[in-house]
Amino acid sequence: MAIQLLTDLSFPQNNETQFPIGQQFFLVFDSAVDLKSVKESVIIYGPDFDKTSGPNNALWINASSGENPYFLRSPGFKGFVDCDFESFILEASEPILEKEDQLITSKEEEAFCLVKVTPKEPLKENTSYSLFIVGGNIENVESLSDELKAFSKNKSISERTVYDPTKNLIKETRVRSSGSFIPKNLETSSTLKLKIVKGGIGSEANYIWWFSDEVEPQVGNPLYGQRLSRCVQRWRITDRGVLIKFEANEFLLNEVFEIKCYKEVLLENSYLINFKTSTDSIFEYPEYTSTSPIGLDSFNFPEPVESLSITNISPYNSEINVDLKLKQIVIEFNKEIDPLSVTQESVELLSYPISGTFDGPKGTRSNRESKIFKIVSVESNKIILEL
Repeated sequence: MAIQLLTDLSFPQNNETQFPIGQQFFLVFDSAVDLKSVKESVIIYGPDFDKTSGPNNALWINASSGENPYFLRSPGFKGFVDCDFESFILEASEPILEKEDQLITSKEEEAFCLVKVTPKEPLKENTSYSLFIVGGNIENVESLSDELKAFSKNKSISERTVYDPTKNLIKETRVRSSGSFIPKNLETSSTLKLKIVKGGIGSEANYIWWFSDEVEPQVGNPLYGQRLSRCVQRWRITDRGVLIKFEANEFLLNEVFEIKCYKEVLLENSYLINFKTSTDSIFEYPEYTSTSPIGLDSFNFPEPVESLSITNISPYNSEINVDLKLKQIVIEFNKEIDPLSVTQESVELLSYPISGTFDGPKGTRSNRESKIFKIVSVESNKIILEL
C-alpha cells in the first residue's frame, strides 16, 4: 500500500501567508520514509533567479573563480533553496509523540514519520515560495513547469526500505543499519543476517553476512572469505544497498543479528504547496506537554504567542540613494525590548561593496565587513544607533 503525506499535520499549509522566514518545514507521513529519497524529492523554490545586482545591472562574479555562485539559488536570487533534512519516528498515537528510542524494526510496526526540513539560509521576507513534494504520480499537480517535470523524473519519496537490527526478535542497539534496499532477484523483501564468528569487543570481533535467499557461507567456501569482516565502527556496505556499522561493544560467538529489508513503496501522489513568507524571523512554539509540535491537534493547541519582530526601520530595508552623511539608524519593534539584550554582539552592521564584482568564497554573498557603531539609546520598543 502506498504511503501518504498527512497534510493536516504538516506545515506550511497550502496558501499559507504568514510563514516566518526562519521557520523549519514539517512533513508528516503515515510510514517511516527513506531519507535519501526525501532529499532528492522535496524541492523548495522561490522567485526567479536574478543574475544581476548592483549599479548598472552589474553581474555578481567571484573574482577568484570567475563563477556566479547565486545562479539557481534563493533567497534573493531565484531557484532552489538549499536545505538540511532530518527524520524522526513518531508514535502513531493520540496525541502524536516522538518515539523515545527512534528504532523501528519492520514496516509492520505502526509509526508515523516526521521530516524536518531546514533552509541553510533564512527565506526572503514577504516573498512567495513553493514546496514541491514528488510522489510516484505527478500528473495530479497542476501548473507544474516543464523544468520541474524534467527534474522530478525518476524521483519519488519512498517508504523506508532498511530497518533497524534485531536479535531473537528483540531490538538491538549494538549494530546499526542504513541505506536504500535494491532487490537483486525481484524479491519484495529479504532479511540480512549477521553472524559473529569470532567474539570480542568492537573490531576485535569478526562476522559474516548473507541474505535470507542465500545459504550461510561455510568455512572453505570462497564466498566465506568475501563475506568475512571485522566489527568496525564505521559504515560498511554489504550488498543490495544495505549498510551496517557496529558499536564498540562486546560481541559473543554465534550471536546472530537480523535486518529486515523491503522493496521500495512510493508516495502515492505529488504535492505542490504554495506559501508566502512574513516579516517574522523566528517562530516560537508555546509551552505544551507533548514532545513534538506536530503532536497537537486543533483542540489542544495553545493560543499562539506573538513573537518579537521589527515593525519599522529608518532608513527602510533596501532603500537606495541614502544620504552619505547619515548618522543614525532607528529600529522599532512591535514590543518593548530588554535594554540589556541590545549589545554590539546582538546587533550587527554590515557593509557590502558597491561594485558588481567581489572576491570571496563560493556560497557567500560578498566580502562583507562588520562596521563599528554606537548604541545611543534603547527606549521602550526603539533602538537608536549612531554611525
